[in-house]
Amino acid sequence: METTLYPMDNALMPRHEFFRLVGTSIGAILLSRCMAGCAGAGDPDPNPTPSQKVDFTLRLDDKLNENLLVKGGYVTTNGVIIAQTKDGQYVAVSADCTHQGTELTYKSVENQFYCPLHLSRFDTTGKVIVGPATLPLTQYTVETNLAAGTIRVHN
Repeated sequence: METTLYPMDNALMPRHEFFRLVGTSIGAILLSRCMAGCAGAGDPDPNPTPSQKVDFTLRLDDKLNENLLVKGGYVTTNGVIIAQTKDGQYVAVSADCTHQGTELTYKSVENQFYCPLHLSRFDTTGKVIVGPATLPLTQYTVETNLAAGTIRVHN
């Protein structure tokens, strides 16, 4: 049995054309994934209101809260990040960045809340210092009762 090949017009694509198309396709896929990650819903409502009533108490003798005993320490719970500043004050703000909702950390050296994803920074009152975030964090009231070893956080 014999195989017969029929000649085709332009059956072969030049090597450089093939790699150009493959590179363009891969670039388009990567760019679309990147844009999808950044395009989201954008910034939330320009007049944010706390979505939930916040009122809880933390016990400082609880192992989960021991970071609050140290200046510069922080914990995240119930959608709130609570930190002890360098000067020993307790502050609390919403735990998620207003840009795309990434959970924040507290940088004690700068005395700021920090978004590890897009590098937004907020002061201890929740005000934006560096974007891309444009909206402030929700600030909560912190009442300390060190004699009882508790911290109450509420709206």
